[in-house]
Amino acid sequence: MFEAETRETILQRLKEYFDEYKKTDVSAVEGTFSFDTLAANAKEFEKAYAEMDLMMDAVFPQVSWGKYLDYLGEELAGITRRAATSAKVTLTISGTAGVTVPAGSIFATEGNTNFTTDDVAVIGDDGTVAADATAQASGSGGNVSAGTITKTPVSIYGVSSVTNTAAAHDGYEEETDDALRDRILFAVRQPATSGNVYHYVEWATAVSGVGAVKVLPLWNGNGTVKIVVVDANKNTPSDDLLQNVRDYVAEYSPIGATVTVVAPTIKTVDISLKVTKGTGDADAIKAVLTKYFKENVFGTNYTDTDFNKSVTISYAQIGRIILDNASSTGVEDYENMTVNDGTENIVVNADNLPVIGTVTLT
Repeated sequence: MFEAETRETILQRLKEYFDEYKKTDVSAVEGTFSFDTLAANAKEFEKAYAEMDLMMDAVFPQVSWGKYLDYLGEELAGITRRAATSAKVTLTISGTAGVTVPAGSIFATEGNTNFTTDDVAVIGDDGTVAADATAQASGSGGNVSAGTITKTPVSIYGVSSVTNTAAAHDGYEEETDDALRDRILFAVRQPATSGNVYHYVEWATAVSGVGAVKVLPLWNGNGTVKIVVVDANKNTPSDDLLQNVRDYVAEYSPIGATVTVVAPTIKTVDISLKVTKGTGDADAIKAVLTKYFKENVFGTNYTDTDFNKSVTISYAQIGRIILDNASSTGVEDYENMTVNDGTENIVVNADNLPVIGTVTLT
């Protein structure tokens, strides 16, 4: 089996070869010309071994990375890395009635995150017009808050001001190696054929911005399929993202299948407890429990295709997570904890997304 070697090991072997094949009494001890020559070669051989070690990793999806993982995805499963997407927003542009705002007009935040209008817009009689716009740069940086797009970098005749009443959305980073690796291994290991559950998982998760899905076959009778989608941040997806999934799945799903693509129904989980040791930080408790829900309740483990099963959130597990993360939650011990006003486990239906509501510290 191949293993990388250090220059010391290589040098020792080169010296042994030198002693074996030399025809004179030339020494190869440190400081001699022979030693220096062998040492220089050993360093170069060490680099070659390191490169070969990386080559071995590059050819297996479990440990590959970057463009090599892209090659494997295309070769093994016909899968490509989900591209980064640009955030979308609706702008409210104010100015003189009747003025035309050209498509591609630039508006920006104070931090110089630029957005360009998608289509021509004409300011109405009330002095405003709503215009859809797209961030110039792709990625999550375009998901700016409401009321932050207020600048017009290049003045436009008749336009006096601009704002966004709602936050920009659907700006996602390029798919990570880990996420792509999961999809490749899933496609290779699971029998995705003839429009079965695995096939719908593959199709839905191929769309940029999708974080995880649940596929509920025969949910409303023969030929019906429901796909429950969360976005890349494991949050409720936008209508635009849901439509992108519908359009993509429609290209591949079997003729006659009735496919419904929806966001999950929110299942609110309220927590209350009395901190008996420590300070207690409600926001931190909310953060660690949210992380747990996203990773374990609506995750990307698709080995079990019975997505119709409900998921149980353990009351005891919630307490353990709070204590295990005491460095951030500030809770070293507690009493009288309730989850949704009780002490029972919480059952989450298959098409539900659990979300931490209020965290009350008494």
